[in-house]
Amino acid sequence: MTDVIVQHLITEQKVRIKCRELVKKIAIYRNRLAIQLPEKILVYELSSDDSSDMHYRVNKKICRKFECNLLVVCSQHIILCQEKRLQCLSFTRVKEKEWVMESLIRYIKILKIFVNNLFPITLLKLSISVRCLDMSVSRNKMAVVDEHNTLQVYDINSKELLFQEPNANSVAWNTQCEDMLCFSGNGYLNIKASNFPVHQQKMQGFMVGYNGSKIFCLHAYTMSAVEVPLSAPMYQYLERKMYKEAFKIACLGVTDSDWRDLATDALEGLDFDTAKKANLRYLELISRIEGKFHEAAKLYKSSGHESKALSMYTDLRMFDYAKLCQVGALHCVQTGPLPPHLRLSFIASYITGISTCII
Repeated sequence: MTDVIVQHLITEQKVRIKCRELVKKIAIYRNRLAIQLPEKILVYELSSDDSSDMHYRVNKKICRKFECNLLVVCSQHIILCQEKRLQCLSFTRVKEKEWVMESLIRYIKILKIFVNNLFPITLLKLSISVRCLDMSVSRNKMAVVDEHNTLQVYDINSKELLFQEPNANSVAWNTQCEDMLCFSGNGYLNIKASNFPVHQQKMQGFMVGYNGSKIFCLHAYTMSAVEVPLSAPMYQYLERKMYKEAFKIACLGVTDSDWRDLATDALEGLDFDTAKKANLRYLELISRIEGKFHEAAKLYKSSGHESKALSMYTDLRMFDYAKLCQVGALHCVQTGPLPPHLRLSFIASYITGISTCII
């Protein structure tokens, strides 16, 4: 109740800030952290611009008692929400603007503040209360979860309802992909790309972020980063022959076989540019794994399994290495390798075998 713990979502580093007073509310924005105590608000900032830095120091003190339902910190302001009223305060306690809404405010997400505007700018108006919302990376689409647990996605410019999905309690857009979002509800994580059907997997929690192939989920008091497979949305694009969109999804994280399928399908669809780029990614993956062959042979030998090292080189048609392996030497030039599509199957089996030996 008197300490604040900040967790870096990517590195999972944690830092504890001791306040020695009752913590009423907290808010974070980029390098800023605001902590509301009974008689003041402390504004912290990171000590450097390093994205992995976790050293906070007090930058401003707003020595005043505030009553509010919600607290938000921005780069140069504090936003206080009390029922229908929003107040924008500078770090020097100056109230720069105040807005009164038509209904109670239940959720806040600050995109941009125009302190010289007398009235708030309406982006979208709904007839039902909002529980959660998020905007796409280009800020052209808005996803809203209402009090009936329905997810609705709108085009901000045209106000058109693009699609809706049931059973949602939280939503987050992918920060690296304009057309992909995730939402949770009823014990499931749902991933939706464009207007394709959702892909589901079991997961409890509240979605707070989605970056590449990693989802940030808050369950009870624990924040966790979960890697999710993106093969399903990639194949959805492939079925529609949308090869460039499929390539963008693949770049966020798919398996080696997915890269091979993407390269093959794009080639058959005469999208030579995408086929070439996908094939280069596939061969790059093979090259990285091939570099482990000699290390694997040494591990086999050190664990007393010289015969397995010999079999590995023989199966991969690296006969010069196989001969040297028989006399206890492992330094030569590779000759006659298998084609790439066959090498990966051998690699997978040998990696499994090496793990067994080490254990």
